[in-house]
Amino acid sequence: MAAERQAQGGYEKRDTEVRKLAWLLAVLLAALLGVLALMKVLFDHFAELEDRRQPPPSTLAGTRSVLPPEPRLQNTPFDDLKRLRAEEDWLLNSYGWVDRSGGIVRIPIERALDIAGKGGVTEEAPRPNPEAKP
Repeated sequence: MAAERQAQGGYEKRDTEVRKLAWLLAVLLAALLGVLALMKVLFDHFAELEDRRQPPPSTLAGTRSVLPPEPRLQNTPFDDLKRLRAEEDWLLNSYGWVDRSGGIVRIPIERALDIAGKGGVTEEAPRPNPEAKP
């Protein structure tokens, strides 16, 4: 029996009817598109119903501040850090008054180290007494 099948070619000789398969595919595709269109119509219908059921927006919604309350997140933390470091460097390397009425000044850190290294600081600044009452 197997020898007879080998002699006949070993497979079924009849072909599939391509025309029927094409029609079946077309019908399935049309059904799919129809279901998708129906889903879209139903979705739009239910969305419209839900929109009608929603109360109108509060008139107070437009009076709120745009910024959220503190503390807020930084938008550009690396830029802020660079700006902070630049300000600190400027303070460390410049002259300026800290307290003009008290006679306290700020000098560049390198100059302060030179003075301290030479033993130039002999008088310690008076410290405020916390127990003294004005």
